[in-house]
Amino acid sequence: MWIWVQLAAGIGSRFGGTRPKQFYRLGGKPLVAHAVETFLRIAPESPAIIVLPISHFAEAKRLLTHLLPKAALHFVVGGATRSASTEAALHFLREMELLKEPYTIAFHDAARPFPSEELIERTYQVATEKGAAVCGVPVSSSLREWIGETSRALPREQIWEVQTPQAFRGDVLQAAWSRLSPTANSLFTDEGSWVEAAGFPVSLVAGETTNLKITYPIDWEVARAWLRQKKKQASYK
Repeated sequence: MWIWVQLAAGIGSRFGGTRPKQFYRLGGKPLVAHAVETFLRIAPESPAIIVLPISHFAEAKRLLTHLLPKAALHFVVGGATRSASTEAALHFLREMELLKEPYTIAFHDAARPFPSEELIERTYQVATEKGAAVCGVPVSSSLREWIGETSRALPREQIWEVQTPQAFRGDVLQAAWSRLSPTANSLFTDEGSWVEAAGFPVSLVAGETTNLKITYPIDWEVARAWLRQKKKQASYK
């Protein structure tokens, strides 16, 4: 069985605004709802765990329950950091006895509204087979490493920008957690870096350039433009 964990507990300080960006409406629905809806089109009977900030917990729970009345939604209070929210989800998964081999669990940033069904399926399939998989795309920019008062160029041919979803078999998550907490090191900025540090290989899956992350206000405008383009393309079919 596939299980979806939607990480939506961040405050979005770089985005600004009067509340976390995941609760603003994009294309008529809150940002937090987009990716989980895509997952549920693939696996409508599967559970989706939504990790929320305590400050907006009740509001978001009402909103998502109304938008997705037939879904098996579970709501968890997140932490002050991404890794703390991951660990909160792990506690819930363990209580539900889901950290086992028959289950493959994907973690996804609510700030990425547009993962395609194909990308989600591809990531789950590789994780189910190999134990752990993250998606990403090759970097397109030139790279430099800052060294004191100078810098040096870095080769970009083997460097990829990591995205979500990131998926893991339940037994791999349990074993990694038993060795190392995802909060043990501030360098664990995603689930893949934590699982790898715990001693498990992580496969890389081809991501999508349209699987953009909304961090700054300009990203919101790009997302709106992409939605308009998708609607225009759909109208031609």
